[in-house]
Amino acid sequence: MDSAVSGSYRSISAAVDGGRLHGGEWNPSGATTVVAVHGITANHRAFALLAEALPRHRLLAPDLRGRGASRSLPGPWGIDRHAEDVAGLITASTPGPVVLVGHSMGGFVAAALVRRFPDLVSALVLVDGGLPFPLPVGIDADQAIEQTLGPALQRLQQTFPSREAYRRFWRAHPALRESWSDAVTDYVDYDLVGSPPELRSSVSSQAVLQDGREQFQDPDTADLLGGFAGPARLLVVSRGLLNQPPGLYPEEELVRWRSRQPLLSIDEVPQLNHYTIMLHPSGAARVAESVCALS
Repeated sequence: MDSAVSGSYRSISAAVDGGRLHGGEWNPSGATTVVAVHGITANHRAFALLAEALPRHRLLAPDLRGRGASRSLPGPWGIDRHAEDVAGLITASTPGPVVLVGHSMGGFVAAALVRRFPDLVSALVLVDGGLPFPLPVGIDADQAIEQTLGPALQRLQQTFPSREAYRRFWRAHPALRESWSDAVTDYVDYDLVGSPPELRSSVSSQAVLQDGREQFQDPDTADLLGGFAGPARLLVVSRGLLNQPPGLYPEEELVRWRSRQPLLSIDEVPQLNHYTIMLHPSGAARVAESVCALS
């Protein structure tokens, strides 16, 4: 694993199929290693507040293939492909198993990783993601992605004349307009690539579409954690991507998963939304509590 150091944070990279997976590391002297995996249109800077909430833990977080500094890694993408990349980062950076955190689509990647490489993980924390979404009656996966991620997909096609214009775009987002901070600014700024007046998101829309399709499957046939025997917890928030109630997972789905997956502890988190569970100090603190409880 290669790194470039600045204070308690350093940029990192690890060899994967097709090139290098890039990301960041916080608190490098921490005794316990946590690896955090971001969502479908996000990047590793989403975990800066989590790193602050875990000052005694070493935190590694990659930019997934097709995002951030890993945007030039070639496809195909897909949940298993990301799981292989993250497994490569883990084996390159630590001799023992890690606490694995997955937010949103990162939860699907984390679940795939523990199914395929259970010896690399000592404990699992899923954050508002990882449980398969059943396809609504009468629509296909692409239509479901459009319904769920429509505004985000539109953003990936837009250009912005300046960094401040991109910040203004995000400040108006209903999930973040009441929770803006320096951490959100850093997260948003890091996403930009190109030069003014044609700045754009680093996220590949092709990667988003391929990855998004794999999050929709029949929950009754899904193998969630395979033979993983370590402690596992899912945090589910009460509000969705646009700060609207309910959250991504209706109560009846949670009841079904509690029955099917009794070793997975499912905790519901009120008031926070799909973004602020990671991008607000109170949300990062809740995730940190789970990490500390399981590690």
